[in-house]
Amino acid sequence: MAREKRVKPVKETKVVEAKGSSWTHGRQMSGRLLSGALFIAIACGPIALFAAAARPAAIAVSPTQTQAAGLTSEQQSAGGYALGYVGSWLAATKDAPGDLGSYVDLTSLRQLSAQPWEYRDLGVVSITPVKDTAFINVVVAANVKELTVSDSSDTSSTTWPRRYFQVAVSTGEDTLRVVGLPAQVSAPVQGKTTALVYSQTISSSDPAAQTVSAFLGAYLAGSGDLSRFSSPGTEFTAVTPAPYVNVNVVELRSDVVPSKTPADGDAVKVLATVSLLSPLEQQLTSTYTLTLTARASRWEVSAIDLAPQATSEKKSATPAPSPSGTGN
Repeated sequence: MAREKRVKPVKETKVVEAKGSSWTHGRQMSGRLLSGALFIAIACGPIALFAAAARPAAIAVSPTQTQAAGLTSEQQSAGGYALGYVGSWLAATKDAPGDLGSYVDLTSLRQLSAQPWEYRDLGVVSITPVKDTAFINVVVAANVKELTVSDSSDTSSTTWPRRYFQVAVSTGEDTLRVVGLPAQVSAPVQGKTTALVYSQTISSSDPAAQTVSAFLGAYLAGSGDLSRFSSPGTEFTAVTPAPYVNVNVVELRSDVVPSKTPADGDAVKVLATVSLLSPLEQQLTSTYTLTLTARASRWEVSAIDLAPQATSEKKSATPAPSPSGTGN
């Protein structure tokens, strides 16, 4: 039997423009088999789960209200409710069911596991209203601890694969109520590669490349003054404390070929693939999309773009950035 829950109204979110401040040098950071048939031990009594037996006082949903993210208050509340439900369901055992009973009637469950399922990084993947119904479909994901046995060596190892669970949340009569138990589903299908505008390759000796390299070095490793490589009026703030000791641009692409002696106001969009090295010799590869604008015959960074720029026409995708560089 599902239990209902009143939720507090979700306040409308506001998008606030981030403003930077002048940068100061930061300190360096110090440092961080048998696949189980998942949830066989947790089975439901199908009829009992959907029966309308005695329920605790329902918890009201806030009035429907469009949010900046495009979801209503009701849909956001359903997502948070499903997130807590899946976490309680995974952690519940027959001796310690936790707060699972606040979501469903425990007497309707045929069996609970003797051991809890260990999980981490629980998060909502999608919130989808089911057309012409009072149901909202919520998909929640978590990395779940599993044991894997190697066929060749007969050894076992622990893995944490990403697992996805679908939950139906009823929003009828201004209340939230889960219907049934979570159901494991396959991972979302990845879409096609997006075609980007960065079709030109820029050599490391190009003035535009030198600006990008110096700017990212100052931004991520504190290796200079950001204002030297930024357009007037920008307010970039370096990452502090500086997380990296080496920033190496291993590939730079642009939407147009940048001039070596640009005219004032000329602009170019660039995609930089960067190899980053921490003080503990940990390495990461990242990509940054920047806009460069010319002033006094030199290139300056005028924007850290929020996303890469896609082509307006259907063209072949820009080759994936190469992670082959090393931070030396």
